[in-house]
Amino acid sequence: MIEEKFTVDRANKYIAENAQYVNNQFKPEKHFSAPIGWINDPNGFVYFRGEYHLFYQYYPYGSFWGPMHWGHAKTRDFVNWEHLPVALAPDMPYDKDGCFSGSAIVKDDVLWLMYTGNINNEDGSVSQIQNMAYSRDGIHFEKIKQNPVAVGSILPDDFINADFRDPKLFEKDGHYYAVVAAKHKENVGTVVLLGSEDLIDWKFESVFLKGTKEQGFMWECPDYFEIEGKSYLIFSPMRYPKDGNDFQNINSSIILNGTVDWVNKEFKPETIKEIDHGQDFYAPQSTQGPDGRRIIIAWMHTWGRTVIPHELDHKWACNMTLPRLLVQGKNQNLLQKLPDKMVSLLPVISLGEEIVSGRFEVEVEGNLIYQLGSEKDYIVFGFDATGQEVFIDRSHQLIKINGEENWPTERCAVFIEAEKIQVVIDRNTIEIFVNDGQEVLSSVFYLQEKHILNKL
Repeated sequence: MIEEKFTVDRANKYIAENAQYVNNQFKPEKHFSAPIGWINDPNGFVYFRGEYHLFYQYYPYGSFWGPMHWGHAKTRDFVNWEHLPVALAPDMPYDKDGCFSGSAIVKDDVLWLMYTGNINNEDGSVSQIQNMAYSRDGIHFEKIKQNPVAVGSILPDDFINADFRDPKLFEKDGHYYAVVAAKHKENVGTVVLLGSEDLIDWKFESVFLKGTKEQGFMWECPDYFEIEGKSYLIFSPMRYPKDGNDFQNINSSIILNGTVDWVNKEFKPETIKEIDHGQDFYAPQSTQGPDGRRIIIAWMHTWGRTVIPHELDHKWACNMTLPRLLVQGKNQNLLQKLPDKMVSLLPVISLGEEIVSGRFEVEVEGNLIYQLGSEKDYIVFGFDATGQEVFIDRSHQLIKINGEENWPTERCAVFIEAEKIQVVIDRNTIEIFVNDGQEVLSSVFYLQEKHILNKL
């Protein structure tokens, strides 16, 4: 069997020649999506030379998950994106079966990437190892000759080397760290901490946080950061148990507030919370802007769900959420808010009009229920005062979206006494921000007829 050869040049040539064939029927206007092909996790979200750069897991050659590349784009306002050349392709022995998720950091005006190389071994086993690449112009990247910089043997013996991925870089007290997802032999998710003085020589520092059997069997895409002196850790657990309206998605995303023992390099969690209660929010990654504020963006999809654009042969699949500011609220809970500049670029939506993309805000008094779509093909969302829930219900859309869950996922909700809601609608997406971002629900939908908004 001849192995297919992937290169950055080949990917860029394919995109240039084939992006014109994409069907844009459901492709969002304001939410980021690739020119063609499949995307998943946001990677390398970073502020570099006056612009925000976003990398992402990418397979340009089909609207399905394949050997992962790193796509690349940049923006100044989070609404208008400039597509850049593909940054990484699986073209080396240490990443030959995929350049999996990772992150970025700026050091001495050089943009560095740390990512997981996926290797399918001849004996059927899998190896996941960490690699570095860098760019002096922010566009063209070179993988360092020292790769791989961290392999499974760096971990304690009670870890599974086949699940060691998604490094998230950060700097603290002049030292570089990466939180990395790792699977423990006790079948629980774990975040380990790697350290380096120069981004090239890495060593194992600690088990930063170990999960329990009630917290999913694998944690993906960890991210550590501090806001106003408080420590936070986010990650996406797989198979976190459903608990009422919480964790309705079998793969979800959570945020932990806590403290760090920097002597032993251990995270001590105090609170745990699901980040988003919609059907489509996974693998969020954050960065810090020049004003010091923390911003996150997530994959607006999840594993095991029907990928409608792929089913319809539209030649693209999946998009990102809108980026959100994380702001300290009461009791150390973080609020999620859209940046003011971004909001100003979204047109205001009016009832009874056909919608492509836009926003509206409203004070809540009693039941507040909306229908979006046509008479026979629509979604319903809003605040149910009786159940004290903000919800999204897509059970009435003609195109059905199925998942791996053993329970219905057409309706998602969060218990909250809503006082006001902010709604952003795009061609295939809805994001609802409740009480200035106290809770958020993000979902995709696929309505075939006109998108008319009416109040019920």
